[in-house]
Amino acid sequence: MENNAKNQVTIAKEQILSKAGYLFCPGDDYWRLDKNVKIPVGSVRCLLEDSIARSYIKTLAYYACNLSASHAKNINERFLHMLKSTRASIITDSLLISYNSTLNKNTEWYLATIRGFLGKWHDLGYEGISDDVIDLLDSWIIKGNIKGDVIKRLDPVSGPLSDIELQAFNEGAIQAYERDAISLTDLALSLAISNTGRRPIQISHLRLKDVLQGSNIKGESTYLLNMPRAKQRATDFRGQFKQFAITHELWVILNAQALYAVQSVEKAIGFGLQEMDRLELPLFPDLNEFSKINSAQQLRDLLKIDLLHIKSSKVSATCRRIADKTGIHSERTGELLNISSVRFRYTTGARAAREGFGEMVIAELLDHSDTQNAGVYIKNIPEHVEKLDQAVGHYLAPYAQAFAGILVDSESDAKRGNDLSSRIKAEGEGIGTCGSYGFCGANVPIPCYTCMHFQP
Repeated sequence: MENNAKNQVTIAKEQILSKAGYLFCPGDDYWRLDKNVKIPVGSVRCLLEDSIARSYIKTLAYYACNLSASHAKNINERFLHMLKSTRASIITDSLLISYNSTLNKNTEWYLATIRGFLGKWHDLGYEGISDDVIDLLDSWIIKGNIKGDVIKRLDPVSGPLSDIELQAFNEGAIQAYERDAISLTDLALSLAISNTGRRPIQISHLRLKDVLQGSNIKGESTYLLNMPRAKQRATDFRGQFKQFAITHELWVILNAQALYAVQSVEKAIGFGLQEMDRLELPLFPDLNEFSKINSAQQLRDLLKIDLLHIKSSKVSATCRRIADKTGIHSERTGELLNISSVRFRYTTGARAAREGFGEMVIAELLDHSDTQNAGVYIKNIPEHVEKLDQAVGHYLAPYAQAFAGILVDSESDAKRGNDLSSRIKAEGEGIGTCGSYGFCGANVPIPCYTCMHFQP
C-alpha cells in the first residue's frame, strides 16, 4: 500500500483519491479531503525549500489517501506551527531541538504528532529526513496529548454535565420546538447527540435506514440506531456500524425527521425517488448539495461519499444555538450553560461510571476500540463515594460495630447500663456507656470512640 501511495503522488497535477473518496490535486494550495476537512497545504509548502516541500506534499498525500482527513489536517497544522516558530525551511536535528525547547507540558504532544509524520516520511524514502533526525526523535520520550483532565475534576464549564443540566437541555430543546423557536431537524439533531453521546460526525453520517425497530426475545419492541463508527483507521465512510438502543420517544422524533428529510430532498431535486433510494438518504441532508442533482444515478453516485450529509460542525452549532435560545443556566456556575458536543460524550461516560460500570462497558458505550481512554471516567469521581456507601454501607456496619464497640438502642440495653459511673459524657450530655469493669484513665470521650467497650 505504501508503494502505491508513493507512486500515485509523483505527478503534482495528477488528481488522487482521499480516503473519504474525494478527488484532490497534490499541487493545489488547498486539499478538500472530505465534507468537513479542507487543508491549506500551500501555507506549509511556501515555507520549505522546493525539494523538501515536494517530499512533504508526497508524505502528507499518503496520509490523505490512507488515513482520516482530520489526522492529515492535524499534521499540517502542527507542521505549520513548527515552521513558523523556528523560521526553518529544512528539517534538521537542530530544528527539532530548538522547537522542543518552545513547548510545555500542555503542547508537548505537538512534537509527538510531528515525530510520527517524520518517521513515515523517512520510511517512504522521500528526500529531506536524515537518519540523525530519526535517531534523535527515537531517543526522546514525548508525552501525548493530556486527556481527561476536565472529566477527572468534573469541570463545570467544559466537563460532564450534571443530571440537572442535561435534563434542562433536553427539556429546553423540546419546549423550543413546541413554540416554533427551532425546527424539527434541530430538535432531532440535539436529542440524538445528547441521548447517545456519539461524536458529531457519527450523527451527521446517519441515514434513514439506520433508524430501526425490532423486538427482543420477550416480544417487546426495541428501538435502535445503526450508528456509523468513526475514528477507525481501517474503515471507509460508513464502513462499520454498532447498534445503539434508544428510547421510543427519540425513535418517534427521528422517524418524523426521516419523513421530513424525504420530502425536503424530493422538493430540492425536483423528482420523486424509489423506496430503495429513499432509505439511502441522509437523515440530516445538506439540501444545498441536493439542489445540484439532476438524476437518480447522480444521486446514487454521490451517496458513495459524505457530500450530501450535513457538516459535523452543524451538529455542535445547533446545540449551542438551542442553549442560547432557551437561556438555560447552569446550577453550578450560575451562568448560561456552555454547550458543546463533546460534553454530552463526557456526560455519557461519567454517568456510566457513577452507576458502577467498568472500563470495558464504558469503552463499548462510547464506541472506543480499546479501554485506554475509558479509565479516566472511573478515576477520582466524587459521586463514587456516595454510591459505594449506599451499596456496601449496610453490609459493613456490623463489622464496624464489632471492631469499635457496639451500638445500643438505650442505656438499659448496655452492659453496666444500670451503673451510673459507666456513663460517658461530652459537653455535659450523655453519649454512651462504658462496658469495661476495669480501671481506665483515658481522657474521655475521644479515646472512647475507638474502644471496644464503648456502647454509644
